[in-house]
Amino acid sequence: MEFIRSDLGIENRDLFYFPKILVYVEGQTDFPFYAEVLRNYNYHLKAQGGKEEGKKLANALIGKDLPYVVVLDGDYGILDSTRSKHRRVVILHRYSFENYLFEKEPIEQFCRDHQSSENRLKKLENNFSTYLEEIKQKLEELIILDVAHQRAETGFDVLPEKSDRFFKSQKTVDFLDSQIEQYTQQAKNINKQAVEDAKTMVKQYVKQRRFVDLLPGHFVVGIMRRLIVHTAGKNISNEEIIIYLSREVWQLVKTRDHDSLKRRLRNAVREAERIRKVSSN
Repeated sequence: MEFIRSDLGIENRDLFYFPKILVYVEGQTDFPFYAEVLRNYNYHLKAQGGKEEGKKLANALIGKDLPYVVVLDGDYGILDSTRSKHRRVVILHRYSFENYLFEKEPIEQFCRDHQSSENRLKKLENNFSTYLEEIKQKLEELIILDVAHQRAETGFDVLPEKSDRFFKSQKTVDFLDSQIEQYTQQAKNINKQAVEDAKTMVKQYVKQRRFVDLLPGHFVVGIMRRLIVHTAGKNISNEEIIIYLSREVWQLVKTRDHDSLKRRLRNAVREAERIRKVSSN
């Protein structure tokens, strides 16, 4: 892993990729998603190396107005605000890039391209919004508790590493209520006011936005993959799903979040290019 120890080190690494503009994203799995947005731009994607490293990169950029771009996951910070302190520090309006992939049109197209039966495709089309609502009903309390623990910095892991634990079997999209309840009860050992505050924030968020966009990225991928595998009737890797949806989502989906991210990211790269040209003259 590469570590950045100073602003000077950041500047030197930035110059190494000249004339391309460095765009720092959370990890290498993010690359296909952002590459599609920046297809016609002169850029180089680089993984940040962790949340703390991403914050350091953003702080250095803000402090010295450095000519690169940093993209940060929204995480639970989207419950407070998604306003960035700098135009070239792009903060997602959803928890992570994976949440931008969980849209009906590209998922439906993926299943169609993988020869899903018309009956299963029709069921996916008709039940997609119902399934999103079921995800909210089943996981809302658990996410509220996770928000409370993270804001209180208790260090307690509310969610399991994979969402598969919350389903009845490998081949269904049916939730396993007993397992969700077990994790929920384990997470209740926290100050009640912290939970009430988190509940207020989550409830306010879902008045205007989708609950599923609050779920951590790895959880979203697990649920999304399960829905796709169930519809397509065949085993498909996370990598294949992410690469496909990262391409198709920008062609098929026009939400305010997608439009905003596309605009902000492209503007950030163009601005970095302008700064480079001025400083090189």
